[in-house]
Amino acid sequence: MEQFDEVDMYSGLAAMHWSAYDDPSWDHDFYKQVVEQAGGLALDVACGAGRLLRSYLHAGLTVEGVDSSADMLAVCRQKAEADGLSPVLYCQPMQELNLPKRYDCIYVPCGSWTCVVGRDNALQALRRFHEHLRPGGVLAFNVYWGDWGNYDYSNPEEGRVYPTEWVPHVVKEFDGERRLVVERRMTAVDPVDQLSSEERRYRLMDGETLLEEEIHAGQNHWYFKNEVVFMLQVAGFVDIQVTGDYTGEEFGPQHTGTIVFVCRKE
Repeated sequence: MEQFDEVDMYSGLAAMHWSAYDDPSWDHDFYKQVVEQAGGLALDVACGAGRLLRSYLHAGLTVEGVDSSADMLAVCRQKAEADGLSPVLYCQPMQELNLPKRYDCIYVPCGSWTCVVGRDNALQALRRFHEHLRPGGVLAFNVYWGDWGNYDYSNPEEGRVYPTEWVPHVVKEFDGERRLVVERRMTAVDPVDQLSSEERRYRLMDGETLLEEEIHAGQNHWYFKNEVVFMLQVAGFVDIQVTGDYTGEEFGPQHTGTIVFVCRKE
């Protein structure tokens, strides 16, 4: 299966699309509590346009951000400065994290860790998090479960045609009559490597006039609970807690949205 540039899905018009997602409601309180309980300095990995980062800075927490997309970081800085904030931001892939500071808490929201392509790279990202935590520091992140947790392994992929047809994904409205129309299609699914590939087509419209059009590609792994626990153990983490859907309940079959991991460095 062809591997894509991990930054591509978060560049150009794609960055414009992601920057429009400013609602922090579904995971805001969970990660905020983790940061507050850890105390000290926190790092928002794959901070994007600063959906959580900016809110936490407004709340008086000490949080820095890192992302692999320069376009997303530019949006984050622009939005932060408009709010009177001056965030510390770094542009690095998480599997190559090499920052001058050590942190009391690292969190990776929105399932972004699963966007690291290749199990070796994903494990390396966990090791880099471990290296960047102070002793006793906390790591928190989630992996989305709903779609791929229910993958039917009894129904083989043979006979399925990729790429699929383009289907509507979302429309984002901007000032005046400008809007961003997003469509998506699956280009491949590998149930052995637990890897899905997709393309998204972005059309920036002004009324009925097409201003720009771009297609961006990306990949995403899906993970099961115990393989992530094992990877965390290999990376050196202890006291691994696994809960579901930000409820604080131990992860179980009743949780259909996301698996949440919290662990610490000794």
